[in-house]
Amino acid sequence: MINSLLAKISSLSKSNNDDQVYDIIMEQLKCESNDINLWLALAIVSAAPPFGDDETSIRCINKAFAIDDKCVLALLILAHTYEFVELRGIDDALLYKIENFQADSNELSSMLKYVASWAYCWNRKNNPIKEEQLLKKSIEFCGDHVWNYVQLADLYFKQGRKTEAYLLIDKALGNIKKVYTLENISEYDSTSIDDFINARIKGTHITSENVESIRDLLVRNNDMFLM
Repeated sequence: MINSLLAKISSLSKSNNDDQVYDIIMEQLKCESNDINLWLALAIVSAAPPFGDDETSIRCINKAFAIDDKCVLALLILAHTYEFVELRGIDDALLYKIENFQADSNELSSMLKYVASWAYCWNRKNNPIKEEQLLKKSIEFCGDHVWNYVQLADLYFKQGRKTEAYLLIDKALGNIKKVYTLENISEYDSTSIDDFINARIKGTHITSENVESIRDLLVRNNDMFLM
């Protein structure tokens, strides 16, 4: 039943039937479900365009935490919602949970270090030393992602460390596994937790616009680079 519900939401989203999607989410919030993946999927959908509804997203994430308060995926999605949807950034309480979470794989540890670094960037705590430490640790745990390299490269460009930054961008571009374009964007499933993590946290499956934004880092720093 859950799979068919998510398939319906995905289909409606691709057809731009946004009102119906939102109605389904609101109805589900009135129901009790112990399916943690359902709540995480609904959290992702409600936070994404065209809704950008951080309050509903957080309600869904809290439903997931009520089932498993040690759900690392819920933690990652919540961090993303705080940082990019609600725009208030990761607060100290959430940061404490992220930094003290004991993940059971290097890849999860990498993602946790990456999202923790958001709290220390220039428009948050403005602690470039801590930001660099977390990003380098993220890469050390898993060298196969993209956004951790890009953020560290951006930091190095700001510090004038261009040679190091170029190498990081080179690695980031090489780690991209899939690029979404107008021709294949329908392959992205708005209800898929994996698709969300790959696009928003890892950066291994991203849009052509995302790829151009990475290359623009090089353009803005007055150098040319070919993938």
